[in-house]
Amino acid sequence: MNEIIDIIKNNQLFDNMNIDEIKQVLKCGRAVVIEYMDNQVIFQKDDIIKSLGIVIEGQFNLVSQKYNGTRAIITIMEQNDIFGEALAFSSIKETPYDLISSGNSKALILPHVIFFTMCNEMCEFHKTLISNMLSILSDKIVVLNNKMNILNAETLKQRIAVYLLTLHKKTNSIIFDMPMKRQELADFLNVKRPSLSRELSNMQQENIIDVYRSTIKIIDLRRLKELAD
Repeated sequence: MNEIIDIIKNNQLFDNMNIDEIKQVLKCGRAVVIEYMDNQVIFQKDDIIKSLGIVIEGQFNLVSQKYNGTRAIITIMEQNDIFGEALAFSSIKETPYDLISSGNSKALILPHVIFFTMCNEMCEFHKTLISNMLSILSDKIVVLNNKMNILNAETLKQRIAVYLLTLHKKTNSIIFDMPMKRQELADFLNVKRPSLSRELSNMQQENIIDVYRSTIKIIDLRRLKELAD
């Protein structure tokens, strides 16, 4: 468990907690570590969610599955990211999304009941835990608003521009690796993969960006910002 704590100790959920307090949270909450295989479904649309998870190893995709069979990746979960937290304080317990493991993965699972039931030892840091969770939920709203800004763009080129500028701001660099595979990015932008590849190629020919596998170099930042506007 010490290796797990080394990973999660900097998670926002455990802000202002020391190592011993984190251990006590995991004990009181009866947290467990679960391993998942590639493409394994962790939960599906309309499943009742009673726990949250923290990614320990690997990657998970949060997917919106439409009734016609098409899908769109809402977000990608990587090490120390949290999933299932949005329903912790909600009166609606059924998830609207699928969560699927991308590659072999591992997650720490913590039941939601830890936020509502004080343990027998009356741990003082329960209030800190709840406060941290509310901060996480607020930050998630901001992230979803950013996603809406991307999808509200009128053209695919504009969507790509907004997305790349988001990565540019996050990395503070004009050269960065895209965290998604090409198909995953196409799903995220809600377009077909050939259309995405074609538009990236067009933007490269226009000397706006340079693309090499998963690496992007912004050549004309001003032009990219104009497209995003």
